[in-house]
Amino acid sequence: MACLPGNKASLIKTEPGVAYEPDLRSLFEDQVRTNPTATAIKSNGHALSYIELHTKASSLSCQIQTLALRGSAPIGILILRGINHILAQLAIVYAGRACVPLDTKLSDDSLKSMLDNLHASFILADQGNAHRLGDVAHLVVDHTHTGHVESSSSSLAPTSSCSHIFHTSGTSGRPKAVPLPATGLINLCREPDANWIKRGQRVGHAASVVFDISLVEIWGSLLNGGTIVVIPMETALDPLELSNFIQTQRLDVLQLTTSLLDVTTYAFPGAFATLDTLITGGEAINCQSIRSIFSSHGAPRRIINGYGPTECSVYCLWHCVSRREANQGLIPVGKPFRNVETFLVDEALIPVGVGEVGELVVSGAGVASGYSGESKRTDSSFITYTCCNGFPKMATRHVYRTGDLMRKDECGLHYYVGRKDNQVKISGQRVELEMIESILQETDLVSTATVIKITPQELGRSAFLVAFCVPKSSSVTAAAILEDYVGRSPRLVVPRFKLTEALPLRANGKVDRGQLQRQYTQETESSHVGGRQGGSLAAELRYLWLDVLGIPDQDLQPTDDFIAMGGNSLMVASLIARINHSFGISLRASTLYDKMTLQGLTQLLTTLHRDGPRGLPVDANEENAWLRDSHLGDHLQPSREGPVVTDWTIPSEAKVFLTGATGFVGAFFLAALLQKPFVKQVSCLVRAHDAAHGRLRLQKTLLRYHLCPSNLDLDRLTVVPGSFGEAQLGLDTQQYDHYAEWASVVFHLGAKVNYLATYSAHRKDNVLGTVHMLEFATHKRTKPVHYTSTIAAYGPTGHVLGTKFLPEDERPASHIASLHYDTGYAQSQFVAETIAWRAIDTGIPVTIYRPGFVLGNSRSGVCNPDDFISRLFASCMEMGAYPILPRQRKEFVPVDFVVDALLHISSSACTSAGQHLGHALNLVHPDPASAIDVCAAFALLNRISPYRDPMRGIPYTEWVRSLSLRLEDPLYPLVPMLREKVLGDRTRWEVYEDMAEYGRGNLQRALRAAPEIVRGCGSMERLFERCLGSWLGLLNDK
Repeated sequence: MACLPGNKASLIKTEPGVAYEPDLRSLFEDQVRTNPTATAIKSNGHALSYIELHTKASSLSCQIQTLALRGSAPIGILILRGINHILAQLAIVYAGRACVPLDTKLSDDSLKSMLDNLHASFILADQGNAHRLGDVAHLVVDHTHTGHVESSSSSLAPTSSCSHIFHTSGTSGRPKAVPLPATGLINLCREPDANWIKRGQRVGHAASVVFDISLVEIWGSLLNGGTIVVIPMETALDPLELSNFIQTQRLDVLQLTTSLLDVTTYAFPGAFATLDTLITGGEAINCQSIRSIFSSHGAPRRIINGYGPTECSVYCLWHCVSRREANQGLIPVGKPFRNVETFLVDEALIPVGVGEVGELVVSGAGVASGYSGESKRTDSSFITYTCCNGFPKMATRHVYRTGDLMRKDECGLHYYVGRKDNQVKISGQRVELEMIESILQETDLVSTATVIKITPQELGRSAFLVAFCVPKSSSVTAAAILEDYVGRSPRLVVPRFKLTEALPLRANGKVDRGQLQRQYTQETESSHVGGRQGGSLAAELRYLWLDVLGIPDQDLQPTDDFIAMGGNSLMVASLIARINHSFGISLRASTLYDKMTLQGLTQLLTTLHRDGPRGLPVDANEENAWLRDSHLGDHLQPSREGPVVTDWTIPSEAKVFLTGATGFVGAFFLAALLQKPFVKQVSCLVRAHDAAHGRLRLQKTLLRYHLCPSNLDLDRLTVVPGSFGEAQLGLDTQQYDHYAEWASVVFHLGAKVNYLATYSAHRKDNVLGTVHMLEFATHKRTKPVHYTSTIAAYGPTGHVLGTKFLPEDERPASHIASLHYDTGYAQSQFVAETIAWRAIDTGIPVTIYRPGFVLGNSRSGVCNPDDFISRLFASCMEMGAYPILPRQRKEFVPVDFVVDALLHISSSACTSAGQHLGHALNLVHPDPASAIDVCAAFALLNRISPYRDPMRGIPYTEWVRSLSLRLEDPLYPLVPMLREKVLGDRTRWEVYEDMAEYGRGNLQRALRAAPEIVRGCGSMERLFERCLGSWLGLLNDK
């Protein structure tokens, strides 16, 4: 029998005074000595005990040392998954070499290239692969015939510092050889807190041996006294077979990639009930799958979410998932293992703050030295990093740049955001593909989803996203998924949806995105062949829809809605331009928004073709429609059921009902409310399917604007799923009555904003929504309403009507003539504010607030990346030019000023607050001299910009023409609105010349007792300097 630990011959000599560091061999031998007859491996009717495995590995090791001439070169393993492969790994480690698992599916030329790069000239093969790589020396491994030899001290080679070399293509496509240090594998498998595998547990071995996660199953078991149970690949890929295998083989521990876990969970969510530990990793975790497991009849004792690239020895972060995290839809990847350090940094390698997104860099045990034979790629990914900027110790470390984006909370938990190379730009908006996939999986309509970016080759076609979704049932439609998706994340890019029965998987169990892209492109191209045949108007229009949407012909029905099919404002712009060019007409964007179905647009164009321009649906009575809608709230009266709340801040009240908390101002206002000790509870009306999804939307919004939820008392936050665009806010009568009686005050900050959509598209949310909120405020008992309107409610009254000054209490009604030349959003706010004023006339306690152009936070510089000003500044800085727009005053204010002023005014002492009820306040800079015009704003940007070449002013029409050629520009979707002439030869933006001055007398009086809020508004230059970083962040990576 081969010598075991405790026999003199097997002892490893160490220098006097040098601490003994256990290696893979000695740790495995400890298990052999402790329990020699325990089963180590079980596969296909065969089994080896620990002592048998040790003996055979020792024998094979002796043969390796005899035959393999190069004493330190790594050794390839061309053996299928099973006992022979595991035996080969152990024998190579015994021989003091590094294991190189090779993919038997690759060609001999590919395998030879890999071995040559590593200077490896010897392989271990099984009988089925013994004929391959004929010019490479090899030894056949067969556990049923491996002889027994007595090992001696001379046969025990010094252990290698590198135990394994794996080849990973990463995102580059070309294999990279990653040498893994043995210390990293030991650190992973012997982590005391994770305690992956306990002695005697049966561990499923499902991972391909050419991927590093297999080491958890193999060495995690062997170093801890477990039993490896090899799962046939056909079983691992069949949910029913895998479920039965888990039961019949009494597995305790199982590891599955995210994709395989999703497939199995969809079919049998209770398949893992008998497991002690379920480990998943390799891709972003699917919260819906984990929820299904927890909701089934039985769940494993624990579910571990592991994260780590091959370059960090399998996993470097881990987390035991809770049911609560799964229900919330926010599952972290956890904290680092012992002896591992992680840092989140920006592009300049400066550490980011808590809650901010940064690239993960890793140092410590397990980090590879680099890529073998790839010095250039090594230098770009493995760097020497000096830790500083708030870290406790100044030190230099060897680190690996993962390319993964994460954020970290105050507890040190990491949350995966996405890949840097999966962070794509669509219509100028930076998008994380993994985030969209996560939201789709939360809908409970799909079992799994993968999103890819399609970049058309044709000139003038911009990139778009396609979401491949596996529906949970045959009744699920793309339109249903879209509706749910938009309800959860209305500000995210909307992908095009493609329903499929299954997603193709690569050999490593991950989704094959390349195959999906090829499949989609081929389907689209083949379906468009001959798409214009027939020559009719309907056929031509259908072709344009298919071409702009980029969908196969069979996916389009006459009643399909353009937006529901994945259309967005950029595509609207493209479709309008192509319709106008193809049919020789001048169609407005607003017309298209009113005729969004293929059938409706075909009928419109047919009418235009027959009747000419008079066939356009011009609403001669649109002003009458606004006036008519202005009376929708005339039935409102103060409630007679209970007392009027005069001071909502007193201890017996202090219960806030808030809308708009998922918006930019609303998020900051919610955070401010939760930081006020006197506020008992805040109930937020959120468009969501249930409270859990609504809370998730709020949490994501807070994180997006760096308002870390861990700093806020979220126990005082209640999420109310509903919509102010619906009667009774979308609540049942019992809920509606409860909150109407419960609330002390109503803050209505929510609104729909779309610069291309018509008044009718905004009417439900902005007009009816205001009526519904006022009905709520007067139901059960009368509550004060603090309503945010906009200075745009007056329209371009300065240019159109010659208005020079607008007192705060001047009602918009007298400026209705100017609204004809503004957007549907401004028109809806005109009507909504008119309704609020009429409510004031009946005695309802309403205060109206009109914010100016809200910029970022004056302290943190965090901006709203989706608003017009952010996109304008970013676009012009990248273009190097800005439009010359004379005499256009801009009332820029920081978001924290708006929030502080709103909260101070609304929560002042009863007598003070009462002075403002029934009045309006313009939330603009208290000093009128601080307002600057457009040209001055760009001059200020030129002064503070880091770019050497300043932006130059060019005529407006020339600027729009340049913008229309920049398909990926963040402003490109607004080209139709920016180009459309509405008054003579002037566009909507140009008619805002000669803007009136907005009064601020009420505001100044209200803030007289709060000089710190006024000081917080600061100078424009200071505010621009704070926000500059956010605006630059919207630009393409330089």
